[in-house]
Amino acid sequence: MSKVIQDIKPLGAGIGEFTKLEYGMDESDWRAAVGKNNHYVIGWWEGKVGAVDFPATTADEAVWLVEGKIALTDANGARKEFTAGQGYLLPAGFAGRWETLEDAKKFYVVLEQA
Repeated sequence: MSKVIQDIKPLGAGIGEFTKLEYGMDESDWRAAVGKNNHYVIGWWEGKVGAVDFPATTADEAVWLVEGKIALTDANGARKEFTAGQGYLLPAGFAGRWETLEDAKKFYVVLEQA
């Protein structure tokens, strides 16, 4: 079956299922699309300045930072900063600290492992 223009889903702030996240920071998430078997999630995230430690992730996450500045620190203390216009792939199994250094917005795709 061919897809038509009505099958195209817009992405961005205010589109999709809204969640006010409760991980110790002021952040929100809009999930615009979820795969048939939950093998992927596509969404938009916004967060204010803050930081949170997190356990090992269970999925790869492709990220494009649209606004702001963030830093990721791994369990060994290595740190990398990202600014608006940069993207990265956070691999499944990564554990560490997320810091929002400047209010930020990101577009993301979470790819669950099969």
